[in-house]
Amino acid sequence: MTRRNRSASARLRIVWAALAVGACIPASQADALLGGCPCGVVSSLHGETRSHTTRATTQAAREVVAALQEQTKQNSRYLDRQVEAHKRIADGEAQNAALRLRDMFRAEAESREFDPNPDFCLLMDASENKQPGSVARQSRTAISESIADWTNGTAQPVREGGIRMAAWLAREREELAQIGGSGDATSDWNWVFNLPTAPATDPDGRRALARLLSNLVDPHPPKPLTADDLQTPAGLSEAARRRSIDARNGAALAAAEFAVRLRLPDTPSEAFKRIAARSRYAEPIPELISELQALDIRTSAYFIPDADTLEIRHSKTERALLQDLIDIHAINARLNYLDLEASARTAVAVAAIVGILTDGAASNLQPQ
Repeated sequence: MTRRNRSASARLRIVWAALAVGACIPASQADALLGGCPCGVVSSLHGETRSHTTRATTQAAREVVAALQEQTKQNSRYLDRQVEAHKRIADGEAQNAALRLRDMFRAEAESREFDPNPDFCLLMDASENKQPGSVARQSRTAISESIADWTNGTAQPVREGGIRMAAWLAREREELAQIGGSGDATSDWNWVFNLPTAPATDPDGRRALARLLSNLVDPHPPKPLTADDLQTPAGLSEAARRRSIDARNGAALAAAEFAVRLRLPDTPSEAFKRIAARSRYAEPIPELISELQALDIRTSAYFIPDADTLEIRHSKTERALLQDLIDIHAINARLNYLDLEASARTAVAVAAIVGILTDGAASNLQPQ
């Protein structure tokens, strides 16, 4: 191949290489290239080709990035719309649920499901006004101390004994005769059993109760034994006999005191007066009532209700009726406990009676 042909072939390869990389060669440069040019021209063409390639690549990358950003924005807007749609759906469901609950509670309220039981409110008032047994405890202590002084012989009339004690008892009987409207309060138990609350807030009322219990258990106690009496065989025997008598009298006194204790005033009666007004309760209600009268008033509200109370009972909801049943069961539970305690005291008193009946019986253990 001739030299001229080799040069032409080289120029064609350069042109095809330039076209392969996407270079755009101006007409003047192409003519120079075809007409023959030095190596510097070729280097310049390669530099321009690289610059053009870099610019094209950078532009393409920017377009790709811009396209990706636009796609991301579109995806983000789509996600935002989805979140907003789900939020609106959730808000709608919550609103519908709230409306359903409101309609349900409104229906229950209109059905009086949440109306308080009027009787229950009265019982709450009675419970809040109840005192911690201070008045009844003071009355019971005063009565017990008076009885103990009498039976132990420490009271002045017992120490004097004889006609002086009899005269003192006669004067006391006249002073206390009209307590409870009895006419003979120191020996008549009717005034105690006829009054659900005994007049024990009055000192004379406490004296009458103490004398009534003393007359029942030990009306005429003997003089107390002296220290000199206890130095003799007869005195020691008498002391032993009196201890057995005191034990039996104590059993009888415990049973009798229990009946009196239930009638000692203790609880403010304001709330119980309102409960009694819902029934045909006819007993007098003092400012302080006993536990027995409180139970009497509460049971009367169910046992002898008036016409208005019956009408209210017919219109009570199931919840209010359940509260009434709970109250009735509570009353029965308390009555059962009081009955158990009374039975225990009665059992001890019966045992004392049996012991008295067997006193002095002959024994086959006596030496022959």
